[in-house]
Amino acid sequence: MKGNLWKRRVAMGLAAGMLAFGGSFAVQPAPAADAGWGEVIGAVVGGFKAKAEAEKQIKELDQTEQGRQELLTMFQEEYGVEENSPWESLCARAIDRVSAGIAKSDPSVHQKPFLWFINQQDSFNAFCSLGHVMSINRGLFYYLQNEDEIAVVFGHEMGHGMKSHVADSWRKKIDVAIGAQVLAGMTNASEARNIVLNTVVKQINQVSIGRAHEWEADGLALKYITDAGYNPGAAAAVWQRFMEQQGNNPQNFASEMFNPSDHPTNKERRDKYMQSVKEYSGGNVEVKDGAVYVKGKKFVAPAATESMSSAERAYFVQGNLAAAYHNGHAKEEAYVDGNIVMLGAQPVMSCLRGDESAAALVDKLNQMK
Repeated sequence: MKGNLWKRRVAMGLAAGMLAFGGSFAVQPAPAADAGWGEVIGAVVGGFKAKAEAEKQIKELDQTEQGRQELLTMFQEEYGVEENSPWESLCARAIDRVSAGIAKSDPSVHQKPFLWFINQQDSFNAFCSLGHVMSINRGLFYYLQNEDEIAVVFGHEMGHGMKSHVADSWRKKIDVAIGAQVLAGMTNASEARNIVLNTVVKQINQVSIGRAHEWEADGLALKYITDAGYNPGAAAAVWQRFMEQQGNNPQNFASEMFNPSDHPTNKERRDKYMQSVKEYSGGNVEVKDGAVYVKGKKFVAPAATESMSSAERAYFVQGNLAAAYHNGHAKEEAYVDGNIVMLGAQPVMSCLRGDESAAALVDKLNQMK
């Protein structure tokens, strides 16, 4: 009786040690109370070795060109490649520009450039996996056609990749999958690689990225697109568009950007981006109730177009004005160039049917700024 109690305590102590070593790895069952000492030691040693082998495979897939290309091929086989997509050239341009924006603050992107393809899935989604491998659902373009807004989505996913959010999340899932194999026998390199690949490729929609990492990726997306020369107002505009089409519910889309219940809501993200762009403008420009305000005075509520609501357009105007203030153009006079309101060298707004005239807006802006 005392011998069995002693073995049980040893097994519990070793299991606790495995928890400290590998986080979720401890989900594997502890050895039975009547297991022999050799079996207890074997299970623990096997667990350590299996985890080390899995980590080796993760690093190879994440950090070597051969591993990255292997992942890309497997994702293409799993989700299908959309050949001759009309959006391919836009994606290539946007990813190149956002990558250049990333490089301004993190040149390491040059050592591991993003690999990407458009897949044949019709749901709204884009994801970045290990190795900076990105897949873009063709369904994304059913919702977004504006390049600045598409760049926001790409910037968000690329932010996850640059900060290894996805790799860290996959480690937890892979630990569980590896742990389930340990008691059945030692996991060798080939088995570990198969488990890693199967978990990463087959369970991409089950990746769990927490709220803090979502906010970080949102912030990085704004920085990346702004440094890439896109309109910073596009970030809030994306979420305004989603709210109008899908409501203030973060679970209406298939993407990992939206699924988890602990993620910020569409409204929270829109408002956070608006506030960040206001700060970028030096506190001079904001959007309230669908209208653009300059130094606390209402400047314009843009008219709706066939492709964009009044509120969505307002965030683009805010972004242009914010860039003007941030880059010093607001020190100059506003003027009209055709139907475009200009502030120094910065275009502010193209006046379309239903808008106030460019001349009227220029007069108003010169009095406010």
